[in-house]
Amino acid sequence: MPRRRLPRTNDERNAALTRAKERKDDTVDPTLIPYTSATITKLDLAQPQYVLKLGKVAAALSQQADSTAKVTEWRTLASYFVADMLEAMQRAVRRKTFVPSDRAYYQLPVGEAQTPRLRTDAEVLEWGQKTLQGEADRVAAGGAPITFPSAAEVQTAFNDFKQGNLQQAALKTVYDTAQQVVQEANPDVDKLILKLWNETETFFDEGDKASMRRKAREWGVVYVPSQGETPLPEDYSLLGTAHLADGTPLANVKVTVVELGIDTTTDTDGSFYFGVLLPGTYTVVATLEGYLDVTLPGTIISEGAITELNIVMKPVPPTPEP
Repeated sequence: MPRRRLPRTNDERNAALTRAKERKDDTVDPTLIPYTSATITKLDLAQPQYVLKLGKVAAALSQQADSTAKVTEWRTLASYFVADMLEAMQRAVRRKTFVPSDRAYYQLPVGEAQTPRLRTDAEVLEWGQKTLQGEADRVAAGGAPITFPSAAEVQTAFNDFKQGNLQQAALKTVYDTAQQVVQEANPDVDKLILKLWNETETFFDEGDKASMRRKAREWGVVYVPSQGETPLPEDYSLLGTAHLADGTPLANVKVTVVELGIDTTTDTDGSFYFGVLLPGTYTVVATLEGYLDVTLPGTIISEGAITELNIVMKPVPPTPEP
Protein backbone atom coordinates (compact mmCIF):
# COMPACT_ATOMS: atom_id res chain seq x y z
CA MET A 1 0.00 0.00 0.00
CA PRO A 2 1.37 3.47 -0.83
CA ARG A 3 2.68 5.46 2.09
CA ARG A 4 2.56 9.17 2.77
CA ARG A 5 5.69 11.18 2.21
CA LEU A 6 5.73 14.37 4.23
CA PRO A 7 7.52 17.41 2.77
CA ARG A 8 11.31 17.44 3.05
CA THR A 9 12.16 20.70 1.30
CA ASN A 10 10.91 24.26 1.56
CA ASP A 11 9.38 24.02 -1.91
CA GLU A 12 7.46 20.91 -0.87
CA ARG A 13 6.28 22.58 2.33
CA ASN A 14 5.11 25.58 0.32
CA ALA A 15 3.35 23.33 -2.19
CA ALA A 16 1.55 21.42 0.59
CA LEU A 17 0.34 24.57 2.35
CA THR A 18 -0.61 26.34 -0.88
CA ARG A 19 -2.52 23.36 -2.25
CA ALA A 20 -4.43 22.96 1.02
CA LYS A 21 -5.36 26.65 1.21
CA GLU A 22 -6.30 26.99 -2.47
CA ARG A 23 -8.45 23.87 -2.31
CA LYS A 24 -10.10 25.12 0.89
CA ASP A 25 -10.72 28.59 -0.56
CA ASP A 26 -12.24 27.10 -3.72
CA THR A 27 -14.68 24.86 -1.78
CA VAL A 28 -18.00 26.68 -1.47
CA ASP A 29 -19.68 24.18 0.85
CA PRO A 30 -17.86 24.27 4.21
CA THR A 31 -19.11 20.80 5.08
CA LEU A 32 -16.89 19.43 2.28
CA ILE A 33 -13.71 20.89 3.77
CA PRO A 34 -11.79 18.17 5.63
CA TYR A 35 -10.22 20.52 8.18
CA THR A 36 -11.44 21.61 11.59
CA SER A 37 -12.10 25.30 12.15
CA ALA A 38 -9.00 25.56 14.35
CA THR A 39 -6.84 24.06 11.62
CA ILE A 40 -8.35 26.38 9.02
CA THR A 41 -7.46 29.38 11.18
CA LYS A 42 -3.86 28.17 11.46
CA LEU A 43 -3.68 27.49 7.71
CA ASP A 44 -5.03 30.91 6.77
CA LEU A 45 -2.39 32.54 8.95
CA ALA A 46 0.60 30.28 8.21
CA GLN A 47 0.38 29.88 4.42
CA PRO A 48 0.71 33.55 3.38
CA GLN A 49 3.38 34.12 6.02
CA TYR A 50 5.40 31.18 4.71
CA VAL A 51 5.04 32.41 1.12
CA LEU A 52 6.31 35.82 2.25
CA LYS A 53 9.31 34.29 4.00
CA LEU A 54 10.20 32.20 0.95
CA GLY A 55 9.76 35.29 -1.23
CA LYS A 56 12.37 37.12 0.81
CA VAL A 57 14.78 34.20 0.37
CA ALA A 58 14.19 34.18 -3.39
CA ALA A 59 14.65 37.96 -3.65
CA ALA A 60 17.86 37.85 -1.62
CA LEU A 61 19.18 34.98 -3.73
CA SER A 62 18.39 36.85 -6.93
CA GLN A 63 20.20 39.96 -5.70
CA GLN A 64 23.16 37.83 -4.65
CA ALA A 65 23.27 36.15 -8.07
CA ASP A 66 23.23 39.51 -9.85
CA SER A 67 25.98 40.75 -7.56
CA THR A 68 28.04 37.61 -8.12
CA ALA A 69 27.98 38.13 -11.88
CA LYS A 70 29.21 41.71 -11.51
CA VAL A 71 31.84 40.84 -8.90
CA THR A 72 33.15 38.02 -11.08
CA GLU A 73 33.62 40.50 -13.92
CA TRP A 74 35.28 43.04 -11.61
CA ARG A 75 37.54 40.38 -10.08
CA THR A 76 38.69 39.26 -13.53
CA LEU A 77 39.48 42.83 -14.55
CA ALA A 78 41.23 43.61 -11.26
CA SER A 79 43.33 40.45 -11.49
CA TYR A 80 44.42 41.40 -15.01
CA PHE A 81 45.49 44.90 -13.95
CA VAL A 82 47.32 43.72 -10.84
CA ALA A 83 49.07 40.87 -12.69
CA ASP A 84 49.99 43.16 -15.57
CA MET A 85 51.57 45.73 -13.23
CA LEU A 86 53.61 43.05 -11.47
CA GLU A 87 54.65 41.57 -14.81
CA ALA A 88 55.63 45.05 -16.07
CA MET A 89 57.82 45.41 -13.00
CA GLN A 90 59.43 42.00 -13.60
CA ARG A 91 60.10 42.85 -17.25
CA ALA A 92 61.74 46.10 -16.15
CA VAL A 93 64.01 44.10 -13.83
CA ARG A 94 64.91 41.74 -16.67
CA ARG A 95 65.76 44.75 -18.85
CA LYS A 96 67.78 46.13 -15.92
CA THR A 97 65.63 49.27 -15.92
CA PHE A 98 64.74 48.31 -12.35
CA VAL A 99 67.02 46.49 -9.93
CA PRO A 100 66.09 43.10 -8.40
CA SER A 101 65.74 44.69 -4.95
CA ASP A 102 62.74 46.65 -6.29
CA ARG A 103 60.77 43.41 -6.03
CA ALA A 104 60.83 43.77 -2.26
CA TYR A 105 58.58 46.84 -2.49
CA TYR A 106 55.84 44.51 -3.76
CA GLN A 107 56.63 41.82 -1.14
CA LEU A 108 58.01 39.49 -3.81
CA PRO A 109 61.17 37.39 -3.39
CA VAL A 110 64.12 39.48 -4.56
CA GLY A 111 65.70 36.57 -6.41
CA GLU A 112 62.61 35.32 -8.27
CA ALA A 113 61.06 36.60 -11.49
CA GLN A 114 57.68 34.91 -11.02
CA THR A 115 54.40 36.71 -10.45
CA PRO A 116 51.74 35.23 -8.12
CA ARG A 117 48.65 33.52 -9.53
CA LEU A 118 45.46 35.39 -8.71
CA ARG A 119 42.70 32.81 -8.66
CA THR A 120 40.59 33.66 -5.63
CA ASP A 121 38.98 36.79 -4.23
CA ALA A 122 41.39 36.73 -1.30
CA GLU A 123 44.43 36.49 -3.58
CA VAL A 124 43.27 39.40 -5.75
CA LEU A 125 42.55 41.54 -2.68
CA GLU A 126 45.87 40.63 -1.04
CA TRP A 127 48.07 41.19 -4.07
CA GLY A 128 46.12 44.21 -5.25
CA GLN A 129 46.90 45.93 -1.96
CA LYS A 130 50.55 44.81 -2.01
CA THR A 131 51.02 45.90 -5.61
CA LEU A 132 49.52 49.37 -5.18
CA GLN A 133 51.40 49.99 -1.93
CA GLY A 134 54.62 48.66 -3.42
CA GLU A 135 54.32 50.89 -6.48
CA ALA A 136 53.63 53.92 -4.28
CA ASP A 137 56.61 53.14 -2.01
CA ARG A 138 58.99 52.54 -4.93
CA VAL A 139 57.98 55.79 -6.68
CA ALA A 140 58.27 57.67 -3.37
CA ALA A 141 61.84 56.34 -3.09
CA GLY A 142 62.67 57.94 -6.45
CA GLY A 143 61.75 55.19 -8.91
CA ALA A 144 60.08 55.83 -12.23
CA PRO A 145 56.37 54.97 -12.22
CA ILE A 146 55.04 52.05 -14.21
CA THR A 147 52.78 53.44 -16.91
CA PHE A 148 51.30 50.39 -18.61
CA PRO A 149 49.17 49.91 -16.67
CA SER A 150 49.38 52.97 -14.48
CA ALA A 151 48.80 52.91 -10.74
CA ALA A 152 45.63 54.94 -11.25
CA GLU A 153 44.23 52.32 -13.65
CA VAL A 154 45.06 49.50 -11.25
CA GLN A 155 43.56 51.45 -8.36
CA THR A 156 40.26 51.97 -10.21
CA ALA A 157 39.89 48.29 -11.11
CA PHE A 158 40.93 47.22 -7.61
CA ASN A 159 38.46 49.60 -5.91
CA ASP A 160 35.57 48.41 -8.09
CA PHE A 161 36.29 44.81 -7.12
CA LYS A 162 36.87 45.61 -3.44
CA GLN A 163 33.60 47.53 -3.11
CA GLY A 164 31.71 44.87 -5.04
CA ASN A 165 33.17 42.18 -2.82
CA LEU A 166 31.99 44.01 0.31
CA GLN A 167 28.52 44.48 -1.18
CA GLN A 168 28.34 40.81 -2.06
CA ALA A 169 29.25 39.86 1.51
CA ALA A 170 26.43 42.10 2.78
CA LEU A 171 23.95 40.50 0.38
CA LYS A 172 25.03 37.05 1.52
CA THR A 173 24.25 38.07 5.09
CA VAL A 174 20.76 39.16 4.01
CA TYR A 175 20.25 35.83 2.23
CA ASP A 176 21.53 33.80 5.18
CA THR A 177 19.23 35.72 7.54
CA ALA A 178 16.20 35.12 5.28
CA GLN A 179 17.02 31.42 5.14
CA GLN A 180 17.34 31.27 8.91
CA VAL A 181 13.88 32.80 9.32
CA VAL A 182 12.44 30.06 7.09
CA GLN A 183 14.31 27.33 8.96
CA GLU A 184 12.95 28.61 12.26
CA ALA A 185 9.40 28.50 10.85
CA ASN A 186 9.70 24.98 9.44
CA PRO A 187 9.00 22.96 12.63
CA ASP A 188 5.61 24.66 13.08
CA VAL A 189 4.88 24.36 9.37
CA ASP A 190 5.66 20.64 9.48
CA LYS A 191 3.30 20.17 12.44
CA LEU A 192 0.55 21.99 10.59
CA ILE A 193 1.01 19.95 7.42
CA LEU A 194 0.90 16.73 9.43
CA LYS A 195 -2.34 17.90 11.04
CA LEU A 196 -3.82 18.86 7.67
CA TRP A 197 -2.96 15.49 6.16
CA ASN A 198 -4.22 13.53 9.17
CA GLU A 199 -7.55 15.37 9.09
CA THR A 200 -7.80 14.91 5.31
CA GLU A 201 -7.30 11.16 5.45
CA THR A 202 -9.72 10.78 8.35
CA PHE A 203 -12.36 12.83 6.53
CA PHE A 204 -12.20 10.78 3.33
CA ASP A 205 -11.54 7.34 4.84
CA GLU A 206 -14.68 5.29 4.23
CA GLY A 207 -12.90 1.97 3.86
CA ASP A 208 -11.82 2.25 0.22
CA LYS A 209 -8.17 3.23 0.64
CA ALA A 210 -7.55 3.83 -3.07
CA SER A 211 -10.51 6.21 -3.19
CA MET A 212 -9.31 7.91 0.00
CA ARG A 213 -5.85 8.47 -1.49
CA ARG A 214 -7.27 9.91 -4.71
CA LYS A 215 -9.37 12.41 -2.79
CA ALA A 216 -6.57 13.21 -0.33
CA ARG A 217 -4.18 13.93 -3.21
CA GLU A 218 -6.56 16.63 -4.39
CA TRP A 219 -5.93 18.36 -1.07
CA GLY A 220 -2.14 18.05 -1.37
CA VAL A 221 -1.36 14.77 0.38
CA VAL A 222 1.63 13.04 -1.25
CA TYR A 223 1.92 9.26 -1.55
CA VAL A 224 4.80 7.08 -2.74
CA PRO A 225 5.03 3.28 -3.02
CA SER A 226 6.07 1.36 0.04
CA GLN A 227 9.36 -0.51 -0.20
CA GLY A 228 9.12 -3.37 -2.69
CA GLU A 229 5.65 -2.33 -3.83
CA THR A 230 4.77 -2.26 -7.52
CA PRO A 231 3.20 1.10 -8.46
CA LEU A 232 -0.32 0.81 -9.91
CA PRO A 233 -2.09 3.10 -12.41
CA GLU A 234 -4.86 3.68 -9.88
CA ASP A 235 -2.32 5.59 -7.78
CA TYR A 236 0.24 7.00 -10.24
CA SER A 237 0.37 8.41 -13.76
CA LEU A 238 4.02 9.48 -13.88
CA LEU A 239 7.14 8.22 -12.18
CA GLY A 240 10.83 7.78 -12.88
CA THR A 241 14.37 8.25 -11.66
CA ALA A 242 16.99 10.96 -11.90
CA HIS A 243 20.63 9.94 -11.95
CA LEU A 244 24.06 10.58 -13.42
CA ALA A 245 25.24 8.95 -16.64
CA ASP A 246 27.02 6.24 -14.62
CA GLY A 247 23.76 5.37 -12.85
CA THR A 248 24.47 7.16 -9.57
CA PRO A 249 21.06 8.26 -8.20
CA LEU A 250 20.49 11.90 -7.32
CA ALA A 251 18.34 12.96 -4.37
CA ASN A 252 16.42 16.25 -4.08
CA VAL A 253 16.10 16.78 -7.82
CA LYS A 254 13.07 19.00 -8.38
CA VAL A 255 10.82 17.49 -11.05
CA THR A 256 8.08 19.77 -12.41
CA VAL A 257 5.14 19.13 -14.72
CA VAL A 258 5.13 22.60 -16.24
CA GLU A 259 1.60 22.82 -17.63
CA LEU A 260 0.04 21.63 -14.36
CA GLY A 261 2.28 23.70 -12.12
CA ILE A 262 3.02 20.73 -9.87
CA ASP A 263 6.36 19.38 -8.73
CA THR A 264 8.00 16.86 -6.47
CA THR A 265 11.55 15.92 -5.48
CA THR A 266 13.47 12.69 -5.81
CA ASP A 267 14.21 10.34 -2.93
CA THR A 268 17.67 9.13 -1.99
CA ASP A 269 17.41 6.44 -4.68
CA GLY A 270 16.61 9.08 -7.30
CA SER A 271 12.96 8.03 -7.64
CA PHE A 272 9.99 10.38 -8.00
CA TYR A 273 6.21 9.87 -8.30
CA PHE A 274 3.17 11.85 -9.39
CA GLY A 275 -0.38 10.76 -8.63
CA VAL A 276 -3.12 10.33 -11.21
CA LEU A 277 -2.92 13.15 -13.78
CA LEU A 278 -5.27 14.19 -16.54
CA PRO A 279 -4.35 12.55 -19.85
CA GLY A 280 -2.41 14.86 -22.13
CA THR A 281 1.01 15.90 -23.37
CA TYR A 282 3.20 17.74 -20.90
CA THR A 283 6.66 19.23 -20.46
CA VAL A 284 8.67 17.84 -17.55
CA VAL A 285 11.66 19.77 -16.20
CA ALA A 286 14.28 18.47 -13.75
CA THR A 287 16.49 20.88 -11.81
CA LEU A 288 19.17 20.52 -9.15
CA GLU A 289 21.73 23.08 -8.05
CA GLY A 290 25.09 22.31 -9.60
CA TYR A 291 23.58 20.40 -12.52
CA LEU A 292 22.29 21.36 -15.95
CA ASP A 293 18.51 21.54 -16.24
CA VAL A 294 16.85 18.72 -18.14
CA THR A 295 13.70 19.46 -20.16
CA LEU A 296 11.54 16.64 -21.48
CA PRO A 297 8.84 18.02 -23.81
CA GLY A 298 6.18 15.77 -25.24
CA THR A 299 5.73 13.62 -22.14
CA ILE A 300 2.49 11.73 -22.78
CA ILE A 301 0.14 10.80 -19.94
CA SER A 302 -2.48 8.19 -20.83
CA GLU A 303 -5.51 7.16 -18.82
CA GLY A 304 -5.05 3.94 -16.87
CA ALA A 305 -1.32 3.77 -17.59
CA ILE A 306 1.93 4.78 -15.95
CA THR A 307 4.48 6.83 -17.85
CA GLU A 308 8.08 6.24 -16.75
CA LEU A 309 10.89 8.75 -17.27
CA ASN A 310 14.63 8.16 -17.14
CA ILE A 311 16.28 11.52 -16.39
CA VAL A 312 20.04 11.74 -16.85
CA MET A 313 21.59 14.79 -15.17
CA LYS A 314 24.94 16.36 -16.04
CA PRO A 315 27.05 18.52 -13.69
CA VAL A 316 27.48 22.17 -14.64
CA PRO A 317 30.88 22.46 -16.37
CA PRO A 318 33.52 24.28 -14.29
CA THR A 319 34.15 27.91 -15.15
CA PRO A 320 37.50 28.30 -16.95
CA GLU A 321 40.16 30.15 -15.00
CA PRO A 322 40.89 33.66 -16.30
